[in-house]
Amino acid sequence: MHNTRRVNPNNITPPTESLEYYFRAGGVTIIQAAFSHSFFIDPESVRGNTPSHPDRARMSREHYPGKGRGQIATWQDDGRTVKLGDNAYAQIAWRRYTSCPMQRGTGYGVRHIWGHPWNPDAFTAGWNLCYMPFWAGMLTENQHPLSDLQLAIKQASWDLYFRENQVCDPPEFVKDQGIDLHQVLDGQRLLIMAPKEPEPVVVSIDETRTLDHSGLNQLEKVKAIRTQTNRSWVSIYKGVLAIQGKAHEPFGTTKVAASSKSIVRRILRETGLTEIELETLLERETPVKD
Repeated sequence: MHNTRRVNPNNITPPTESLEYYFRAGGVTIIQAAFSHSFFIDPESVRGNTPSHPDRARMSREHYPGKGRGQIATWQDDGRTVKLGDNAYAQIAWRRYTSCPMQRGTGYGVRHIWGHPWNPDAFTAGWNLCYMPFWAGMLTENQHPLSDLQLAIKQASWDLYFRENQVCDPPEFVKDQGIDLHQVLDGQRLLIMAPKEPEPVVVSIDETRTLDHSGLNQLEKVKAIRTQTNRSWVSIYKGVLAIQGKAHEPFGTTKVAASSKSIVRRILRETGLTEIELETLLERETPVKD
């Protein structure tokens, strides 16, 4: 039989204190550990391109009462029409800024540094996004906050994007936190997510020729590119899933994978569709889900 010990509920140590104790026992603070595995977007990628999707916002009962996923709403500050959703477009924005797809099942996620995801100027803004381990991201949210980490992450955003050569005018809720981050991190450097080198893709000259899409709807444009490039619906569907970092059936070879993703990027470019819109179109109008 196991030994047991009775514990007074008033003597339970807060989880953040426990974490801090064990991290310090290993010679590092929670903040230093979090920053060792948290990634920011290159300020030059953000400059002049923020927000990434100004017509998107996250659902909010307070700011968009009675509105749900996929519905159209009006942003109260300027009367802008926005489409509501979950965090998917923040993830798409991350990929567009960094050229790095989301890695599923790795324990990482995109977090909003300053919050305000219901605000379309903040939801997909590069200065508001950080790729963090779930355990660290949890400590930056109001439900389970570690205030020192919250302040440090915000200070990093301020120092990167607004202290000098601002990427844009900071919103009123974005302010210098007054923290010496160099001292807090003990000289540890901030991590900027560097894009992967694109895979070389060999295609025929005919496959790269831009088509005349005059008078065609989105589906007809996709069909025209598919016919020209001689790709199956399934390979295009797997390509759009792969670009988003979503699970998909395996490609036959790495060359097929690279070629399929290249065709998908061309479809996105020539049709103006987003990855999610193309995925939805393929599922609705083609045999990929049969």
